[in-house]
Amino acid sequence: MSTRPHHPTPTLPRRHGRAVGGFSLIELTMVIVILGVLMSVVAVNVLGQGEKAKVRASETSMDLIRTQLDSYHLEYSAYPPTLATLQQLKFLSDTKALKDGWKREFGYRVTPDSAHPYMLISSGGDVNDPSDDIDVWTMNQ
Repeated sequence: MSTRPHHPTPTLPRRHGRAVGGFSLIELTMVIVILGVLMSVVAVNVLGQGEKAKVRASETSMDLIRTQLDSYHLEYSAYPPTLATLQQLKFLSDTKALKDGWKREFGYRVTPDSAHPYMLISSGGDVNDPSDDIDVWTMNQ
């Protein structure tokens, strides 16, 4: 027989009925807050990209319209009274080209007394804020 004394196996101490090693409410709250901050950063970046895509779509459509306005001018020695004229005379076949990235019609008018022969603009994302307007004459500067 063995002469070694028997020692009981140690157990983990318990605090308030909970085993040591679990997550506290503060730790779980911090994880949720961090996830919320990360999700909001991602959302802001995704929404920002959406606006940039609308601006790019508007500029692409405006470039197409400008090219067709020049073609019209070469053929008729004048600019059309409306953008719809370009479509009616088959200079533009895509009706989507007459709308900006926000699905609003472009502003257009012939301006023979100004520095440019016509005005072609998009009112941008905020119709009431002229700072986000896109002008065909300044958009690529």
